[in-house]
Amino acid sequence: MPEMLKPPSAATLPERWRKTLFGDTPSAVVSSLLLLGVVWALWQAIRWGVFDAVVKPDVSLCRAADGACWGVLVEKARLVLLGRFPQGEQWRPILGSLALLGCVGAAAHPRCFGRVGLVLMVAGVTVFGVLMAGGILGLTPVGTDLWGGLPLTLLLAVIALLLGVPIGIALALGRRSKLPAVKWLSTTYIELVRGLPLITLLFFGAFVLPVLLPAQWRLDPMLRIGICLTMFAAAYLAEVFRGGLQAVTRGQYEASHALGLSKWQTLTRVVLPQALRITIAPTASLFIGTVKDTALVSIVNIYDLTGTLKLAMDAEWRPYSVEMYIMVSAIYLAIGLSIATYGRYLERRYALK
Repeated sequence: MPEMLKPPSAATLPERWRKTLFGDTPSAVVSSLLLLGVVWALWQAIRWGVFDAVVKPDVSLCRAADGACWGVLVEKARLVLLGRFPQGEQWRPILGSLALLGCVGAAAHPRCFGRVGLVLMVAGVTVFGVLMAGGILGLTPVGTDLWGGLPLTLLLAVIALLLGVPIGIALALGRRSKLPAVKWLSTTYIELVRGLPLITLLFFGAFVLPVLLPAQWRLDPMLRIGICLTMFAAAYLAEVFRGGLQAVTRGQYEASHALGLSKWQTLTRVVLPQALRITIAPTASLFIGTVKDTALVSIVNIYDLTGTLKLAMDAEWRPYSVEMYIMVSAIYLAIGLSIATYGRYLERRYALK
């Protein structure tokens, strides 16, 4: 009787890495050189950023040092993070940002999905707007031209996504509609916006739209830029959601109709939950992209996080702009990683068993 073949033994992760990187002589040589290069680069970064660095905000010490000048962050961090908001009132953008992030974090919990989450998001934006604008509750009025830094970046991203998601769902449904006019309008909007670079929309909203509209209809520049970001995000989200809707099989519709559900009930209780579950990963990617896209508003004189960074680089501290870019990059990285981690959490929670 022939002997049965045994399944291959499962190798541990270190063993698989060893076989992959050092399985033969050429692989071992290349892997060793790459590892040495990585170690050398890490040591140079640590030496520049830690051992040879200067923390004191003294330009003369920074010029004499061979490493990083973290003193520029001590000197300019407040301007970069909070922009030109009045000095004595800067507790307001800090408190408003914490309230906005707290409401968004609470609304992101699955138990708050639906009306509760929507109320939390609206409440967060409202509290933020009241604290930033002032004029009520004894707060000094502050114009939107003085808003900037991290609070403005958070506001633009939240507004674009809060409005972009429902508009994107409506556009996706419109593009799949059997009504020719609705389908044509939705398709035209999606393809037109997706075919234009975001900077074109921002220039249109900032400079062209005020010329076309009568003086009494002109909106605040911040509001116009927020609308442009929302339009851009909605067009891309619409295609993501349309892909999710197409992935829902026809049998789901037929089963819903057989159970006596109306078209609206079928859409809201059967089709959309499945489509949104399918599109969690690409939606999270678009959310990260939208947060990063807010950096482009600095081109149209809106001082978000990158705009205030450029504002802070005066002649004295300009040679140390790399350190400031590292700080801003770390903030964007933290936001992006948070969204990506949350997306993976939702994928695990709603994965089909």
